[in-house]
Amino acid sequence: MHIVETVYYWARSTPSRPAVIEPAGTLTYADLANAIEMAAEHFAGNVDRTKPVAVAFSSGPKMLVSVLGLLRLGIDVVLATKELYKHLPSVGVDTLICERDAPRMATGNHVIFDDGWLVYGKRTDAQNKPLPLSKPPAANILCFTSGSTGRPKIVVCPQSSWEQRVLLPLNSAYQNYNRILVVPGLSTSWGLSRAYEALHSGRTICLAPPGPPMLWMAQTYDVETILASPQQALQLAEIQENVTHYPLAALKEIQIGASAITAEGVSKVKRNLCRNITLIYGSTEAGVVALAPYDTIASTPGAVGFVMPGVTVEIVDSMQRVLPVGSEGFIRVRSSVLTENLAAARSTDDWFYPGDLGRLTDTGMLCVAGRVSDVVNRGGEKFSITDFERFLMSCPGVKDAGVCTVMGDVGYEEAWISVVLEPNADMALLRQSIESNSQFGANIDKIFAVEAIPRGTLGKIQREELRAMLKSIVETAAANSRG
Repeated sequence: MHIVETVYYWARSTPSRPAVIEPAGTLTYADLANAIEMAAEHFAGNVDRTKPVAVAFSSGPKMLVSVLGLLRLGIDVVLATKELYKHLPSVGVDTLICERDAPRMATGNHVIFDDGWLVYGKRTDAQNKPLPLSKPPAANILCFTSGSTGRPKIVVCPQSSWEQRVLLPLNSAYQNYNRILVVPGLSTSWGLSRAYEALHSGRTICLAPPGPPMLWMAQTYDVETILASPQQALQLAEIQENVTHYPLAALKEIQIGASAITAEGVSKVKRNLCRNITLIYGSTEAGVVALAPYDTIASTPGAVGFVMPGVTVEIVDSMQRVLPVGSEGFIRVRSSVLTENLAAARSTDDWFYPGDLGRLTDTGMLCVAGRVSDVVNRGGEKFSITDFERFLMSCPGVKDAGVCTVMGDVGYEEAWISVVLEPNADMALLRQSIESNSQFGANIDKIFAVEAIPRGTLGKIQREELRAMLKSIVETAAANSRG
């Protein structure tokens, strides 16, 4: 079912049901449907329907209304942020929908969001727009993904792939829980797809600015489940531990996806937010691939979940030959979501390779060993950057850590380590602790104390940006010493 069609169904059948809650107020399904209609009417006369249109907002409700307003007209949508503006012409975008005071593209048409489209609370009969019964035209949502590379890549997600996503039996979040706090921004495919799934089920999505307002939202509106990346979940746990201290009595589950989380991180989330954690492994290209309650798979190293029904995962070698169960190799995925996405992109590929190394158990559990690109080879000795970072995060005094490789003067990769330290942490003691580790101690070339690790929207380390930042530190120090 088309997402706009779904929203309109709930608007007709239960118009006063809350659809979106944010600090400014509550949008019922009737409010949301009316906002979509008004936005669509405005867009119809101000954008070129033959070209994709970019949408960029820090406000979740405005992002949602703009995306659905364009889909209502059958116009392709590009999820954007100001960092992606320079890439928009490459996908044919010359129109951006944004707020009046928001950053603009260098050139092109800008359509300004009208705050009058959002009316919180009951509308008068005169304000209610007639909701069409026909299914809106099919359109694509174009998402930029970068993972840990920092190089934006476009993924075409047609309406048919979004319809496949809501057919997947994710978990009880959309069956037993009514209020869901979506932490990832709706400019990400993961955040938007979670909002899509909640609206499809007639649930209420809660949105708030990052940090303490999210926990205030969870406490004030009895949020029952929180969706977040590992970094976002850890940040909320730290704020709860050190600042807010809310009871969060209604919170029943934390869903964590997008990348790995350490056992220490899980303990922090359980201690401060909720004991029930569900892990989700997936991608924009293939949708949800595997999931499981953390406690069910915690004893298996690298486990990210059980492969979902209707999804096929294989472990292959460098020649794409399928390996036996239990063998480690390259992960590849096939799913109904992927099939629809590949068809929209007119790709002849059959499989998606997420860039991870892993293995499958005989029970269908998927275990991820790390990113293929994160395996460092130093003169025949190999180690995983991801494992190195997990070790660093377990060291006393380390709040955050990132590792990148830099080609050294003698022709092999050097490991440069960056750490964000707790107040009063001792760098000398940390270095001693790292150097004494039998697995990673011999693989340190440079270590830096930094204020922050560059991360993407979902908390993934942006290694190219990290590498450039550390090189700049080295070059500045060298210039100062010469001066």
